[in-house]
Amino acid sequence: MNKKDEKTPQKQVILAPQSHASIASGSVLSVEIDSDEDVEWQWMHFPNGQSAVMGYKIAKKNICK
Repeated sequence: MNKKDEKTPQKQVILAPQSHASIASGSVLSVEIDSDEDVEWQWMHFPNGQSAVMGYKIAKKNICK
């Protein structure tokens, strides 16, 4: 098999959902994933009612054939 025949997953940059808090230290702005992956955002909720994306989890998409 040559390199031309190999399928290379396409990368994409996913922007984090807009946070209600100003940019918090350590907040996530974006993540790069393969076309066969999904991202799950992890939120931190502050006592003042604001929220910010502080992490993420990448998982393979569930593809039913």
